[in-house]
Amino acid sequence: MPTAPLARHHNRTAPSIKVVREYEALTGLHRDDERDLMRFALAQSDDDGHRQPPVFVVRNGSLIGQNYVGIIETRRGTVIEILPKIDLSPRGEEDTRRVFLTMLRDWSGLGHAQLDDASIRAIRRFDMFEAFVHLFLTSVVLLTRRGLARAYRTREANLPRLRGRILFPRHVRDNLVDRSRFYVGYDEFTSNRPANRLIHLALQRLTALVRHPANRQRIHQLRIVFSDVPASTNIDHDWARHSVDRSMRHYDTVMPWVGLFLFGHGLATFSGPHLSRALLFPMEEVFEDFVTASVRRHQRRFAVHAQRPMRHLAVDDTERPAFRLRPDIVLMERGQVRFVLDAKWKPLDPGAPNHGVIQADAYQLFAYGRTYGSQRVVLVYPRTAGFRETQSFQFVGHREPNLELDCFPFDVADAKGSVREMMQFLARRRVTGRREDARRAEVSVSPVLEHRPGVTAPGT
Repeated sequence: MPTAPLARHHNRTAPSIKVVREYEALTGLHRDDERDLMRFALAQSDDDGHRQPPVFVVRNGSLIGQNYVGIIETRRGTVIEILPKIDLSPRGEEDTRRVFLTMLRDWSGLGHAQLDDASIRAIRRFDMFEAFVHLFLTSVVLLTRRGLARAYRTREANLPRLRGRILFPRHVRDNLVDRSRFYVGYDEFTSNRPANRLIHLALQRLTALVRHPANRQRIHQLRIVFSDVPASTNIDHDWARHSVDRSMRHYDTVMPWVGLFLFGHGLATFSGPHLSRALLFPMEEVFEDFVTASVRRHQRRFAVHAQRPMRHLAVDDTERPAFRLRPDIVLMERGQVRFVLDAKWKPLDPGAPNHGVIQADAYQLFAYGRTYGSQRVVLVYPRTAGFRETQSFQFVGHREPNLELDCFPFDVADAKGSVREMMQFLARRRVTGRREDARRAEVSVSPVLEHRPGVTAPGT
């Protein structure tokens, strides 16, 4: 079962940091680190109930990272930073981190946590874990400037002075001899609330983990601010009871970070005794949410729906729906589905068979087009040095109307420009499609499987 990613760890010596890419083999590790990571990978492969794809697989005796980006720290203290395999920026690793953090702003796994441009620029030289700690601490500083949330809490105590109301049964029983005291009940306006206790616990645990001087100094300052609030001793109970009401809207940006550091909410977290800590982000989800948010943000013509409308590919013998379809992105206009888009976090190789498109992805998009009644379906891939131009296919077959598949290169470093380019491309292809439909209506063509010059049908 998942475990909190921040285990107690007191090694404050300068860590050994190793930077690798997705799907790269881990080499040059200390034998203890290699042994622990190998055991971790094997434990994942043996876990039949493990629903998430593994972080590492063992292939030919080597550890190969999968499509997760983030950091892993071994028990020995070695930090392995996994960066995206795809170069998000030609300016090197530092800018790749910046672009990746920009993508995370739209990832649903972070909830309301904020990653503004100024913060991202400020942390571009941090390793990934310290970067996330810095963002969390910045959000807590802004929270404290607006004031810690307080609430009235009913308390009972035997006091030397009268406060609130006397609770006579307990007063008579406890103070029959000593009449200088009063057993009372009173309301106290206190900051000792579940949300504040959870924040204090997160700060307490991070104290033993952070190494960057700026982060360590800020944690020390914030723990002074929270000194009147006890750290949570029952985090599950406090998390279930904490709530953000209208007077606590400034907590919206903080509590997702607390959930991330204490529980691993939204992260790919893995159990096992072989790691000290891990913050791992599933790149398929991050890229899908980033493309969806970018299309919403940078165009106004189409209504954008994510993971809906859901439809089914077939019905069974009792007319019950079967094989549910949930496309990543559906573009609708006047209540009609115009285009279906699916985001794929993988580098496309136009020089490979079928231009590198996996046959299963082509079948999936074919099913989307037929079920949703769209004449164009789009696979959205990240733009790379080798994939900069849209590749197009036409599905052909007996008695099948025209359906085309486009593979679009999306530049994550220029989302606005990519959305504009995509909309212009789809508009041109839509006009061309209408002309083709008109021509087919005038000329009868035998419905045989054909290959048009320059266009490849997937699977051929």
